[in-house]
Amino acid sequence: MNLLILMLISFFPRPVCPPITENDYQLFLTLKQYYQNAFTPLPALPVNPRPLSNQLVIGYEPDKLPLIINRLQNLKVEIIFVDSAARFLVVNNSFDQSEPLNNSLNQLPGIRFIEPDYPVKALVIPNDPMFITKQWDKWVMYADLAWDIVTGGPVKIAVVDNGIEYYHPDLAANFRPGELGYDFINNDSDPKPDNPAIENAFHGTHVSGIIAAVSNNLIGIAGWAQIQLLAVRVLNDSGSGNLSDVARGIRWAADQGARVINLSLGGDAASSVLIEACQYALGKGTLLVAASGNDGRSGITYPARLSECIAVGATDDNSELAPFSNYGPEQELTAPGTGIYSTATGGSYREASGTSMSCPQVSGVAGLLFATNPALTPAEARSILAASALDMGDQGRDTHYGYGLVNAYRALQLAHQLLRTTINPAAINPQSMKTLITRRPLISPPTREPVWVFNSAGMLLLKLPPNSTKINLPGAGTYLLQIRSAHALQPLLKIIVTD
Repeated sequence: MNLLILMLISFFPRPVCPPITENDYQLFLTLKQYYQNAFTPLPALPVNPRPLSNQLVIGYEPDKLPLIINRLQNLKVEIIFVDSAARFLVVNNSFDQSEPLNNSLNQLPGIRFIEPDYPVKALVIPNDPMFITKQWDKWVMYADLAWDIVTGGPVKIAVVDNGIEYYHPDLAANFRPGELGYDFINNDSDPKPDNPAIENAFHGTHVSGIIAAVSNNLIGIAGWAQIQLLAVRVLNDSGSGNLSDVARGIRWAADQGARVINLSLGGDAASSVLIEACQYALGKGTLLVAASGNDGRSGITYPARLSECIAVGATDDNSELAPFSNYGPEQELTAPGTGIYSTATGGSYREASGTSMSCPQVSGVAGLLFATNPALTPAEARSILAASALDMGDQGRDTHYGYGLVNAYRALQLAHQLLRTTINPAAINPQSMKTLITRRPLISPPTREPVWVFNSAGMLLLKLPPNSTKINLPGAGTYLLQIRSAHALQPLLKIIVTD
């Protein structure tokens, strides 16, 4: 083991890992406030003018669906599928008619939107399996120290991709029989690739191994988190698909209770159905992690570019941005994405590069966070990852590295600090608690002792040093204050701030 560590240090130096500080904690609070309110507005953002030529997506109001279907049938338009939960249908637009289908339907009541469907593809750059140390990526991200804290738990992570070889010897134990996932290409519950011999058919299996290959089983590699995987197949074996299927896969995964959805795919377009699906998943308590793209240019691909998603760029073995990695103002985090060794089809292993490989690094660490504290919200987990990342570019967030290189050990340290500074609301006796009602968000503290401010759920919001003159509360709501005296903790004071 010591010889292996010496080899790792020699070939893959990893960035210095400073301890979590008060500044990191304050950054977490700032980011949490921001990400709780971040959303992408509808209608859809401007999109690439090269849609799929043969598909149209129609959003509808449920009570008008029979009228819309009747009109489509009269026009002899083929309906590919209807998604009643998401309130949209997809039709075959490759037929000859005197006027565009949009014009024929726009006058109907109950139409929410009519949009083209857009292509999406897996974001991987495969190469030959040449490596010295198989899992340098975990080393650079301090997995060895993180796994001393937690290795996994009852968390579901969905891989929305081109299918997973769920019976792979290094993955099978992290799938649950009868709950493998869903195949939106074949519309069945067997979400494995159809033809493993096709070059990119390994993609979803490779991504899954980075997240959750079985550890301590004397074979293969170790994934980030020992959790339950869900295979959600929305791309074909070659890694191609469309946004409407991706949107359906996202919604399905959220409905199955996935805490993390990994999206190692992307395209140059956004659509209403995709944005609505991401917002739906976020509302269900799901963290969305997406690959930034492999074009080596300024311009993050969708869905990573959406406010609802964490955009992940790729770094190389020197922890520098990989030449192929996209970048831009939406870049939020980076993680290793070059020469990543992981599981592949046929029970094999292989090396691959791309933001498809950096994205599941972040998803896996997020799985460890939710295993540590299942009560974390997506905004909190997202803020922990960003606040604990190692700043690799210009100071603060920048367009190339975002907040920096994800560090699993620091992320778990910050998560545990939040656990230690959280009170249990169920243990509070409301009869013994004094209540102060104020219309002002700025109030004078009740004492010159240190004061800690909690929200109504018991999560620490602020730490005020001795002799503070004001407490700046975020706004209307209920807060709990506790005086941290050197002699003893004083009883909690409830403050209700009204509009």
